[in-house]
This record gives sequence, C-alpha cells and structure tokens, in this order.
Amino acid sequence: MNFFDWLFENWGLVCVWIGILANSAGLVYNLCRFLKSGGFRRAEHWQAIREAARRFECEAEGFRNFTGEQKLQYVLYRLREFMAELGTEFDEQELIAAVEADIAFSKEVNATKSEELE
Repeated sequence: MNFFDWLFENWGLVCVWIGILANSAGLVYNLCRFLKSGGFRRAEHWQAIREAARRFECEAEGFRNFTGEQKLQYVLYRLREFMAELGTEFDEQELIAAVEADIAFSKEVNATKSEELE
C-alpha cells in the first residue's frame, strides 16, 4: 500500500484534518491580533464599567425627587468619573444604550414580579 492508495481510501479523514488545521490557524491568528490590540484589556474595563453602571443605577433609584432623565445624567456623570479613574475612554452612545438596556430590563423584571405578587 503506497501513500496515494491510503490517501484515496481515507479522503474524508484527510479533509477533516485539513479543515481542523485551517480553522486552528485562523483562531490563533485572530487571538494574537485581539491580544496585541489591547482588546482583552478593553473587555476587562468594559465589564468593570457595566458593573459600576449597575451600582450607580441603584444609587440613582434612591433619589425620589429626580426625574428619569436626571437619574440617567447622574449615572453618566458617575460613569465618566469612573472611566477617568480607569484611564479609559468609551463611546458615550454605547454607554447610554447599555444603561437604558439595563433600565428596561429591570422595569420588565419588576413588572413581572409585581404581577406574580398580585
């Protein structure tokens, strides 16, 4: 049995291994690019910012005399301070969208809980 006979008999296996090697090379390349660009550090900061935003949202909910817009401005002000401490910058529209998504989610959850209590 020579090499070509084995190759033709196991063509499916050869194709699978070529696919695995090509995908692994692409994964390693993209992972190296991500790490070199500082993407991991940005992702780490983004997680810390999201957690801080949730804390600031809880603080803002305690202000009974504030309107919804004033509470949002308070959260954004605190987030800007927090990001300055981290030494990072993020798109403010992205932050507003994330905060509004959190608020919408909490309203939905609270509405569901109040329906269950009745």
